[in-house]
Amino acid sequence: MSGTMGGMDADRRTRWRLRGGAEQHNFEDALDLHPLVARLLSSRGLTQPDEASRFLEPRLAHMHDPFELAGMDRAVSTILETLDEDGRILIHGDYDVDGMSATAILLDVLGVLDADVDYYIPDRLDDGYGLNTDKIEEVVHQEFDLLVTVDCGVTAVEPIEMARDAGVEVVVVDHHQLSSSPPPASAILNPYQPECQFPFDGLSAAGVAFHLAVALRARLRERGRFDGREPDLRKLLDLVALGTVADVVPLTDVNRALVRRGLEVLSQRVRPGLAALMDVACPDVVDVTASTIGYKLAPRLNAAGRIADASICVELLTTRETSTAERIARQLDDLNVRRREIQDHVLEEAEPAASRQVDNDEAPIIVVDGHDWHQGVLGIVAGRLSESLHRPALVIGRPSDGSVARGSARSVDGIDIVELLDEVSPLLDRYGGHAAAAGVTVAPDNVNELREALQAELNQRLEDNPMPQPTIEVDDEVSLGEFNEAFVRDLDRMRPFGQANPEPRYLVRGVQAEGARIVGSDHLKTTFADDTGQMPAIGFGLGDHLESVKRQPVDVVFKPTWNVFRGRGQLEMHLVDVRPSSDRRSTDGTGTDGTTEPST
Repeated sequence: MSGTMGGMDADRRTRWRLRGGAEQHNFEDALDLHPLVARLLSSRGLTQPDEASRFLEPRLAHMHDPFELAGMDRAVSTILETLDEDGRILIHGDYDVDGMSATAILLDVLGVLDADVDYYIPDRLDDGYGLNTDKIEEVVHQEFDLLVTVDCGVTAVEPIEMARDAGVEVVVVDHHQLSSSPPPASAILNPYQPECQFPFDGLSAAGVAFHLAVALRARLRERGRFDGREPDLRKLLDLVALGTVADVVPLTDVNRALVRRGLEVLSQRVRPGLAALMDVACPDVVDVTASTIGYKLAPRLNAAGRIADASICVELLTTRETSTAERIARQLDDLNVRRREIQDHVLEEAEPAASRQVDNDEAPIIVVDGHDWHQGVLGIVAGRLSESLHRPALVIGRPSDGSVARGSARSVDGIDIVELLDEVSPLLDRYGGHAAAAGVTVAPDNVNELREALQAELNQRLEDNPMPQPTIEVDDEVSLGEFNEAFVRDLDRMRPFGQANPEPRYLVRGVQAEGARIVGSDHLKTTFADDTGQMPAIGFGLGDHLESVKRQPVDVVFKPTWNVFRGRGQLEMHLVDVRPSSDRRSTDGTGTDGTTEPST
């Protein structure tokens, strides 16, 4: 089945698009899989049974050779030379979860090797992103011999030139896109380097740092350093999983093995800091999944980087003291509460201005600004506005002292925000990012002109290529009777779910609701039934569909979820979208039955 189901007319309604075109392979028989899971593997682009088997059973033995990363030989040699000479090492990380995790990985490994090592996490407000020349002056003054940058550094040409001129060796451990002129570091580890032969470019910074740890151990093993008692690097995989999931890199290839095994380590709660954080954030969680990281742990760690000092997170991730871990975990939980309060305040002020731009001017891009909006939450607010209004959004905070304003942008599929900023760059002091997200600094007097210029530029582009419609991707069309315990068992083998391997979404048509009601503040709870079976359903925030599902048959997009309550498990539908089955009007796509079907 293929084709676009539904569309969006003048009111920009969300369309449902059924993934199509994937050739169906004989995974059902070859791998003894439930038919729905076998079809899901095909829709994810897998074509051969051995390839699909490795996807379902990822193992650390399938890791690629870390020395295939360009620069790995030189990076290992540089670090070992520093250790041999009892040199001082500084690890310069970043204030997000991936940067913290990568920093903690290298601190752990170098600590085991008895290195003289320290770390630094920049302050979002005072230092900004990445390596700067002020920090290089400190590195030189404090007589560090080696600087290792993690999750940053690949574009820091001037600071690294300054370090090398002062006699400081620099190893860059990064995974961001390179600039046209790479920095003159002693070694650069980054799978995006043109000469890199590593077969997978989707590593997080924590993933690159782990490969460096594996390579270091291999060289030291050759030297006979361990005498049979070498460090067990599998204990670091909880940190690798943390950084990989939080940084939303693809959960494919080697990342599947790293994260799956890392989640097992995380569930064992062997690291005092992460055990304490889970006790605070999710004390009742037994099955630790990627969602546990994404929705429970990462927000609390990121809160420190957004509104406080992120270095306490590295302390949390590396401490062996339970009392220290518990204290920092409580502190991070409090910071997360404060972060939400700040975020809600900015969102409350930004939403009316954004809505006015859409209602009055039909603005193709939202540009809102406010006095003293906290820089640490601007990206979250921009993401919320972009998601709700289905267009790019730039949120700018103006400091009360009149100094430079800072902003964060988030975009939608089909609109490259950095390309757009390129066209208005004379109005900006600085900017950078990627297609979906960017940061800017701008003089306060230029904000209004920037808004007008961005809207004019995007309007011109949209004359030939209209704004992409908000779309819900659907994996398969099903009937409720197809789901059973075998499906639950085999779907579990598809984990971990995340970027490039999302939780599957299914479409079922013409189902009837039984016992539909509202629970909580605005959640739709019911049981849906078709001619083949029935399944309980919950639609968080979908209470406005109550009367519709009571009156008539509906089509539903949902995620099948195994829910355990009071020790008993059942499969239920987590609703994504609902529409009347009779709602079929002309749009730009055709449903599988030959009619056109827009979503509400």
